[in-house]
Formats: sequence, C-alpha cells, structure tokens
Amino acid sequence: MTTSVTGALPLAPRRSGARLVGDFLLEYGMFVALVALIVFFSIASPYFLTQQNLINIGLAVSISGIMAAAITVGLIAGQLDLSIGAVLGLSAVVTALGIEKFGLPMPLAVAIAIAVSLVVGLINGALVVDVGINAIIVTLAMALTLRGFSAMLTGGQTVTISDGLLQGLVNSRPLGIPVPIYIAVMIFGVLYVYLTRTRSGWHVYAVGGNSSAALRAGINVKMIYRGTFLLTAVAACIGGIISTGRAGAGGPFFGTGAEFDVLTAVLLGGIGLGGGAGRIERTLAGVVLIGVLNNGLTLLSVDSYVQATVRGAVFVLAVILGAIALKRRSR
Repeated sequence: MTTSVTGALPLAPRRSGARLVGDFLLEYGMFVALVALIVFFSIASPYFLTQQNLINIGLAVSISGIMAAAITVGLIAGQLDLSIGAVLGLSAVVTALGIEKFGLPMPLAVAIAIAVSLVVGLINGALVVDVGINAIIVTLAMALTLRGFSAMLTGGQTVTISDGLLQGLVNSRPLGIPVPIYIAVMIFGVLYVYLTRTRSGWHVYAVGGNSSAALRAGINVKMIYRGTFLLTAVAACIGGIISTGRAGAGGPFFGTGAEFDVLTAVLLGGIGLGGGAGRIERTLAGVVLIGVLNNGLTLLSVDSYVQATVRGAVFVLAVILGAIALKRRSR
C-alpha cells in the first residue's frame, strides 16, 4: 500500500483517467443522454416541448413505469419476474369480463382482478421459494400459462366495456394531468420511501447482496422473496386496470412485450441482475428516457422498423452497462 511521506497515513490508490471517465459515464451517463435527447428533439420538432406533448410522454410511460418500479425492488432482492406482461393481460381480461359479461360493479371487478394477481404472485413465490425453481423459468412458464388462460376466457377476442365508469376515472385529468401519471408518481414515491427509509427496505438490499449472510442476520429471506413477487403481480394488475380504462376494453394480448420496455428502463437505470444494489429514482430516469426516445422518434415520423431497431439497440446497451456496473461492484 502506498504511504505518505511521513509514513503516518496510507494514501488511497489513484484511479486512472480512463477509470474516472468510466465511473462518471456509469453514474451520470444516462442523465447526460436524457438531456441530450431532450435538446435534440426540442430542436428537431417544434411540438416536442409543448405542454400537451410532455403530458403525452408521461401518460405513455405511466404503465411501464409502475411495473418498472416494482421490478426494481425485485431485482434489488435478486429476483426477476417476467410474467408481468401476462399478468397485465389477465387483469385486463378479468376486469373487462367482470364489468361487461357478469355485470359486476366496477370496484368489485377491479378487486377481483387484484385478488387474481395476488394468487399469481403467491404461486410464483411458492415455486421459487419452496420448490426452488429459478425465478426466470417459473415466471416465463407462468407468462405462457396466463396468456393461454386469458385467451380461453375471451375466445381470443377483445372484450369491450359499455359501462363508462372505469374509463371516466382512468381518463380524468385533475389539474390537467392524467390520473395514470399521478398513480405512477405515487408508486415511485412510496417505493422510494420503502427502500430508503424502512428496515424492511434495507433488508431487501441485504437479501439481494448476500442472502446467506442476511439469513444468518435473522432476516426472513423467504418473506422478502415472496413479497417481491406479490409486488410485481399487483403492479402489473394496476397496469392492466389502467389499460382497460384507457382502451374501454380488455384483451388477452394486452401487455405483450411489456417486459422489454420495463427491463430496458430498469437496466438503463443501473439496476443490475445480480441484486443488492440500485436506486429506484434511476429507474424513473430510465423510464423517462425511453418515453422521450419513443416520443421523439414518432414526432420525427421515423419508420416503425427503424424505431424497433433503435429500441433493440438501446436494450443491448442497457444490458452491457448493467454487466459493466456489476463487474465493477464485484471488484
């Protein structure tokens, strides 16, 4: 170890310029990219910075943001739930069928959808925690099962809702801001407080960092794991209910591909797949970045195939950045 001239105090090892630049890019690169995109699209399109378009961006990312917030907690704990898109679709179907086919009051149909999502979360948690199956395998299989079940319930068709109560609530705009944006901001705020200000939130980090050490410290690791699957299932259900309200219908293929946008935003936020690290406010920034990118490309009338290519490239970049961040944390 390097020492000072007097030999009294050790000096911290110097980091190379390249290492410093790399650390800066990993920590703040996403924010720099977000600002750069905002500046670019503001110049390229006169409609980008209008109040209505900014609201449109928030509305467009509200559902993926709700699910990304929940997925962030799961990843910090070391668990990944890939059934969120299918749970969203099933929740939309259950809500629509309850209101339209069975004539249930809207609150009761919504409550049933939430109950169904909780059952899905419990099953996922039981298979991972009690049976010991890998979370990715469990939730992928669950996603396939739920997609098929949703299609069976509706005959593969979209169920249109004639009762306008849910649509009126979801599409209302208190103070000019759509309700889904309020819900997304509230969920991010609650989970931020949970992760940073509560003992249980600190336990999530401990379990994700080293589950064996957390268990020896008296933390109920199984309960943390089960809780993450319940959280992601309920978040996906909320997304399904909002989707049903916005569309005035529910279908078995609602939420198809939602996992892609959610994971892209989460990984861009620096939430690695290794667990034990990550900040939910960075996930929020990742969600906004994806929303700005999609919105800007649409305003510029970029071909849909090009947009798909760009989204794929951003996802690959997010995975690479996540792997680099994990490697650096493990040193």
